[in-house]
Amino acid sequence: MAMPSRLQLSKIHLESFKNLEIPEAGLPFQNLNVWIGPNGSGKSSIIGILKFLRDALSGDGEEGRGISRFEGAVMELGRGRVLACPEKMPAEVRITFVFDPSRDYPNGLFYKVHLMVEDAGRVAVCAEMLSDTEAGDGRVEPFVYFEKREDSPECRLWYFEDEAGKAERVAVVDSISDNRLILDAITEWIIKKGLVFGHTPVFEVRQQMIETVSGWCFYNANEMNLKQIRDAEPRFGSTDLFVSRSGYNLPIVFHNLHQKNLGFEDYISNAVRAVLPATRKIRAISSGRLRLGIEWYMKDVSEPFYLSDMGDGAVRMLLWAVILLSQELPSLLVMDMPEMGLHPAWMKTLSEWIKTAAEHTQIIVITHNPDLLDGFTDQWQNVVSFNYDGPGRFVPKRLKDTLLLPKMAEGWELGDLYRVGDPAVEGWPW
Repeated sequence: MAMPSRLQLSKIHLESFKNLEIPEAGLPFQNLNVWIGPNGSGKSSIIGILKFLRDALSGDGEEGRGISRFEGAVMELGRGRVLACPEKMPAEVRITFVFDPSRDYPNGLFYKVHLMVEDAGRVAVCAEMLSDTEAGDGRVEPFVYFEKREDSPECRLWYFEDEAGKAERVAVVDSISDNRLILDAITEWIIKKGLVFGHTPVFEVRQQMIETVSGWCFYNANEMNLKQIRDAEPRFGSTDLFVSRSGYNLPIVFHNLHQKNLGFEDYISNAVRAVLPATRKIRAISSGRLRLGIEWYMKDVSEPFYLSDMGDGAVRMLLWAVILLSQELPSLLVMDMPEMGLHPAWMKTLSEWIKTAAEHTQIIVITHNPDLLDGFTDQWQNVVSFNYDGPGRFVPKRLKDTLLLPKMAEGWELGDLYRVGDPAVEGWPW
C-alpha cells in the first residue's frame, strides 16, 4: 500500500517548556489520540505548541503593527511564560517535531527549533534544524536540509549541483534574523544565493510542511459562539470547506460540501437522526439573494426550523457532524472538550463519528467526560493520561495493558475506571 503523501505527526519532544516533561522518546501520535488528565496538566500547552508551529509558518502576522508571523505565534504561546519552573531567564525551550515516513519522505522528517527566552521576556530563535529522522540511502548520518546551531551566527543549507542528487554542497547564510523561523525564510535565501529550487531539497520539504501545518484545525467547544452561529447568514461566494473556530461559517461550509458531493446533506441528516430521531432533513438554503442559512425539517412538521429555533445541544451536534463526517478533512483535527453542552446519551455517537474521521486523518481529542471516554474503550491503546510527576510537573503516559486488560475482562469501560480514579486509567483530578 502506498504511503500517504501528506505529512503526519509521529511524536513531539519538549524540554524546559511550562509544566510538561516529555522525555527524549517523545510523546507519540497515532491517527486517533485521546488525552485525559486534570486541568492544568499540560494538555492545552501541547496544543499551544502545535498552534505555534502553524502560525509561525503560515499565520498572517500583523505587519501593520510591525509584528511578524513568528512574533505573533510567540505572543500566543505565552512569550516569557513558556519556561518551565524553576528555570530562570535567559534559558532555552527546545521543541522537536517528528513526522512519519510518507511517500515523498520515506525516512520521515525531524524538525527541531530552540527558543531563547531572554531576560526581558523576549523570545528569539537560537537554533533550528530540519533533517531525515533516520539514516537512509546508505548514509551513516541522516540527510540534513539545513542547520543553525546555538554556537554559530550562520545557517548551513545543503544543495546539489545537478538534478541527479549528486555533488552535494553546502551554502552558508549569515545575517540571520532571530525573530523568524529559518524554515519560513529559507525560500528567500535560496533566491539570494542563486541556487536552483530543484537542486535544493529543502524547498519542496518546506512547501509540504507549510501545506500540512496550515491545514491543522483547532476547535474548542468553549469558543464556539452559539448566538453567532444561530444568527449567521454568510454570503455566497466563499470557498470555505472547513468550519471556522467560532462556527460562524457553518451554512457556507455545509453548502460547499454538498456542492462537491450531492449526497452530503442526506448523509448528515441520517447521522444527526441517530441523536435526534425526529430529524427528517437538514439542508443549506439561500436566505435572500446573496446569503445562506440552514433549514432543519422534523417529522410531522411541514414548516422548517432554523438554527435560531434549535437547542444548544442540537446546534453543537450538527457542527461536529459537519466537521467530522466531511469528505474534506484537515491534515490535523484538534477537538478540545467536544462534550460541552451535549446530552450524555449522545457521547457514544460522537465517539463513533470521531473514530470514523480518524480513519482518514489525524485527530486529537481532549476530554474530561467519562461517557465520551467509554466510547474509546475499544481504542484504549490511543488514550494518553497526563499525570502528576512531582512539583509543578506532569508527564503524559499511555495506559498500561497490565493494569487495564484485567479490568476490561471484568467488563469495565474506560470512563467508569476514569470516574473512580482507578490506577489503570488515572487522569481524574484527585
